[in-house]
Amino acid sequence: MYGNQKKARICYQASVPLVNKPMAEIKKNRGREGHLEIRTVRKEEEDNSSKDRENVKRPIPHEEVEEIPFKLKNVERTFKVGTKLSDAHKEALISLIGEFEDVFAWGPEDMPVVDPEVAIHRLHVDSMFVPIKQRKRTFSDEKNMTIRSEVETLLKAKVIHELQFPEWVANVVLVK
Repeated sequence: MYGNQKKARICYQASVPLVNKPMAEIKKNRGREGHLEIRTVRKEEEDNSSKDRENVKRPIPHEEVEEIPFKLKNVERTFKVGTKLSDAHKEALISLIGEFEDVFAWGPEDMPVVDPEVAIHRLHVDSMFVPIKQRKRTFSDEKNMTIRSEVETLLKAKVIHELQFPEWVANVVLVK
């Protein structure tokens, strides 16, 4: 399935204002049949999708957020809530998080072991094709430190384990 990032962004921007509107205002704006008005993507907008990505307007939150300090398992954590949230709702949210603190995974080490049948991804490669070995690439010292720390974190959490191959298999891909 292929998607169009431009169309997805337009749909997202169209739906963001609905999140913070009161339900009475949304119901008032509904049509006779009870459906919300849907914005459609015009042909010009679709044609402009190949333009420079830096000119794209990014949606911004409708309200300010504040960080709430919270202590879980003797470790200080923070989470963000909207400033327009009432004090009663904030207290209810904090107590709910405290009640279900064992559910939250703050890092890879907090996650339980996932069944390999669910988590393993195998590529269906035709055995008739000859595998092509990637040229080994070198990274800067900063990127090597980042790679090393990420690998150590995943090794400690037992998400990955080391395997030995007779030759170079693939390069690391850094994702920000």
